[in-house]
Amino acid sequence: MKNVDRLEQFWRDLVLTFPETTQIKGAVACHVPGMLMPIFNHTTGINVKNDEVEDLLKAVIKYSSSKMLPFACFRVSPLTRPTSFTSFLEDHGFKKEEEQSIMVFKGKPSEDKLNPDLKIEEISENEIDTFDKLLVTIFEMPTEWKKVIDRLLPIWIQKGARNYIAYVKRKPVGITTLMSSIKTGGIFNVGTLKKYRRHGIGTTLTAKALLDSFNQGNDLHTLQTLKGGNAERLYRQIGFKTDHTVTFFVKKL
Repeated sequence: MKNVDRLEQFWRDLVLTFPETTQIKGAVACHVPGMLMPIFNHTTGINVKNDEVEDLLKAVIKYSSSKMLPFACFRVSPLTRPTSFTSFLEDHGFKKEEEQSIMVFKGKPSEDKLNPDLKIEEISENEIDTFDKLLVTIFEMPTEWKKVIDRLLPIWIQKGARNYIAYVKRKPVGITTLMSSIKTGGIFNVGTLKKYRRHGIGTTLTAKALLDSFNQGNDLHTLQTLKGGNAERLYRQIGFKTDHTVTFFVKKL
């Protein structure tokens, strides 16, 4: 199995953990109530014939409307079929919202990337409150989203997610998440409070998750980030390289 095949299967399996995800006419439509972002509300794994694209579009718009979403969104990858699907979306009023680099780690992990002055702890299900407060603050999410994340995080922990908090002088300042399946370790939610950025905390958190991914027996290690962003350049310094890109196309309803 090529990297792109496994990475796209990994993403499909991940969104199937979202509470209201459903399969629609040769695709998977995911939905997280209360979190109005395309990454939590989109259709992925698109594999239909040319004469089926109209029916898929109608079904997704109907699904999005039934969930009271103000938009419909498709996630287009190199495996999306038909290959003309991007042009089809643009012809129907969808616009490119964001392009992300799906990166994989090349080489061997090194403990040299770990800052010995930084304490990193893996949280238990009883400690999600601190993690979720940091997540909402770091990524500047609406405060009401914390209640949604409070419900989601235990589900992901039960499915094997490992969540980490970084501490500086006993103060929680950064987070990351490792999710493993099909021998693939996915690193998510790497973030640091503004006051503590540019001190290598994100690098240490990523390196810690990467080491644990190797130790769990994964042979493919991945993360995704905004194409061309500062985070992408940071991950390249750690040893990640872009395997492929995906694009989110959005249309207001």
